[in-house]
Amino acid sequence: MQHPHETPRRSRHTLAAAFAAALLSLTGCPPTEDTNYPPPPIPPPDTDLCDAMCDHIGPDGLGCEEGEDVYNSDIEGPKDVPNQSCGDFCRELQDKGVFVNPRCVATVPSCDVIEDYRLKEPEECGDAEAE
Repeated sequence: MQHPHETPRRSRHTLAAAFAAALLSLTGCPPTEDTNYPPPPIPPPDTDLCDAMCDHIGPDGLGCEEGEDVYNSDIEGPKDVPNQSCGDFCRELQDKGVFVNPRCVATVPSCDVIEDYRLKEPEECGDAEAE
């Protein structure tokens, strides 16, 4: 008589065969190379205007918090001590595909409308370098 927790011999062989087939199917094919990588992000326009934007909104301009140097933990230096300029931070964000819209932000009349200007279309803002 078979013990209630024992698997019948046929079931064990079937289970072993299924396991072997699964193992072979996983190891039988060489890995394929995926050559259809997505293209890198297209950098947003006007990255060359980051310094002009920061000059306008920074400590020597309107004095906005958004124009101050920032702490970047990816750069060596004391914790919580600003170690990246506004211009470098703007360029880094733009290079990563985050549109800061330096052309429009460089024309803000006051700090409280920075986000409104950031959301404008660059064509609406004219030539930021001339401002």
